Amino acid sequence: MEVRGIFSTLRTTLTGMSAQMKRMNIISENIANAEKMPDENGNIYKRKVVVQNSVNAGPSGSFGDQMRLRLRRSNGAHFGNSSKDYSFSGKPNTDTIEVKEINDIKTVFDPGHPLADIDGFVKMPNVNMIEEMVDMVAASRNYEANVSVMTAAKNMAKKAMEI
Repeated sequence: MEVRGIFSTLRTTLTGMSAQMKRMNIISENIANAEKMPDENGNIYKRKVVVQNSVNAGPSGSFGDQMRLRLRRSNGAHFGNSSKDYSFSGKPNTDTIEVKEINDIKTVFDPGHPLADIDGFVKMPNVNMIEEMVDMVAASRNYEANVSVMTAAKNMAKKAMEI
């Protein structure tokens, strides 16, 4: 009996949970630094985002190519004589999670502020609290969805062991 599918499901959900936790940590950092003033060197906090890059997405990163790859892995006869080779190396799909800084600032008109320039503008981090909160809710829901998938996979494994 091969149970590789359940373990790959657990591995995938753990990867998703890890990515969403990283995303929530970065969003929390953005929220904490939303009103941060420039430091003594004039450096301004830059908004950060989490980018997930697929390392093993197949010959091309398009959705259709990924689906063909998955079908080819399950049964080679699904596509008959396809000109593309969708061979599978046997390695699990690993995603890299990168944190990227967005080089964008906002200027606020406040001529009385001690850090205001000659024109009366103060440079601030370009962090939109509403956008960050929406991203936080989305990351939280994605995390919950991964937990649900993990629970379902665990329950299926238990039921399979009872048979």
